[in-house]
Amino acid sequence: MESGQRMEALGILRELQSQSPDNLETGAWLQDLEAELLGDGVDVLVGPGLGGHSLAAHAAPDVLRLAYAERADIEPTVASFVLAARAETDVIAALNLLGKAIELDPTCAWAHYGRSHVLLQDRTRADRWGLAREALSKALQFDFGHLRARRLEAWMAAEEGSRTTAEAQLARWIEVATGDPRVAQAELSDARQDLALLLLLKGEDSRARRMLEDLEGDPTHRQRRLMLLTVALQEGGSELAALEAAIGAQGADRAAAALPLVQEALLLEFFLGRPDEAMERWKDVADLSENTTSLGDLIQGLRARVRLEWSERAKSSRAGG
Repeated sequence: MESGQRMEALGILRELQSQSPDNLETGAWLQDLEAELLGDGVDVLVGPGLGGHSLAAHAAPDVLRLAYAERADIEPTVASFVLAARAETDVIAALNLLGKAIELDPTCAWAHYGRSHVLLQDRTRADRWGLAREALSKALQFDFGHLRARRLEAWMAAEEGSRTTAEAQLARWIEVATGDPRVAQAELSDARQDLALLLLLKGEDSRARRMLEDLEGDPTHRQRRLMLLTVALQEGGSELAALEAAIGAQGADRAAAALPLVQEALLLEFFLGRPDEAMERWKDVADLSENTTSLGDLIQGLRARVRLEWSERAKSSRAGG
């Protein structure tokens, strides 16, 4: 899969699932690969006996949802209910499917983990965080080392502001997950970037910088990594290297270039003493925001226009004086 041989991987995963249909780790990998292929327009049969729903008639997420819902109806097992819930696009329907799985096996960690994950998406519930935390606790009670649940645990701690706890949990997760064949390299890279961010927020910019530099060449969320590196270098006093990282972040994703352009402008203006070049970058930010629907880019565009107007006033004031 990581070398891009997706159809070969698909065949192997289907063979593994046929040998062990209750293995939810294999089932989840297979389902994710099927979703990726469907999203790219590859009209794959979602699995033996699943009806062969066609992309011509349905959007990719619906193909997956219909196929797994059909299997859960035909084969009402814990695994089929959990996988159907993973493919479900409706929160209530997903919770109902996970409830059926828990009825069949109250100790299924995957079902409780899935319930936690789905509850966090249900913004209509005022108590969703408490319920999600309770479901996650049950998942870990029944499978202390459940890697996906442990990853969610660290994420929840960070979101709730428990940064020290989140840092320790995430560092432990990375240690355990490194080299584990169930964890994709992209997921590990993403976790390391999350840990680097927590370290930056804690003021440990040197540790964050080393962690980010170790990821050089990794394509996972390249723009985010370079922006984090920019902040780490800037905090550490390496303004020129920070500028280089900001420019790299800009090139990593032209469709979302406002933030790295802003970072470059700030570095040029306030750290490197090159105000004319900084104003050119601010102009680029303003121009970019003219053709975007991104709220973040629109806000940065407004910031850029304010900065440009301030600069023009300052020039006029100097000229009049």
